[in-house]
This record gives sequence, C-alpha cells and structure tokens, in this order.
Amino acid sequence: MIEIKDDKFYILDSENGKWIFATEDEAIKKLKDTAKKSNPEKTRIIEVDISGDEWSIKQVPWSKIAMKIIGGD
Repeated sequence: MIEIKDDKFYILDSENGKWIFATEDEAIKKLKDTAKKSNPEKTRIIEVDISGDEWSIKQVPWSKIAMKIIGGD
C-alpha cells in the first residue's frame, strides 16, 4: 500500500512490469534501476492527478525525466 501525497501518484510502465509510486522522484529512481532491462520506446512514467472532481492522466515528458537524472534533483 502507498500513501498518496499531493493528490498525485505515478505509474512506471515498461515491458518488464508496472509499478505505482507516491512521488515522481521514486518513479524516476526505479526507472534508473531498470533502465538496462527496458526498451525506452516501451517505457513511460504516467502522472495521475486525483485532485478535484475530474482526474487527469498525463505522461511525464522525457525531457523532464532527463533533467532530473542529469541534475540529480
């Protein structure tokens, strides 16, 4: 079970499996751990925002993921 923070959670979806995380940083860390085993064309991080009456689902841009990996933030 995970605790949802800030009314958002993240799904790492790859050909090796699917994982749910409370934060974007946790999803990126798992992505880094599994990167050698995953096809980047079939890997993505999805942000699910459950605030308000209507939920939104969007893919986290690869540019944002790359900046977090490079910058270490």
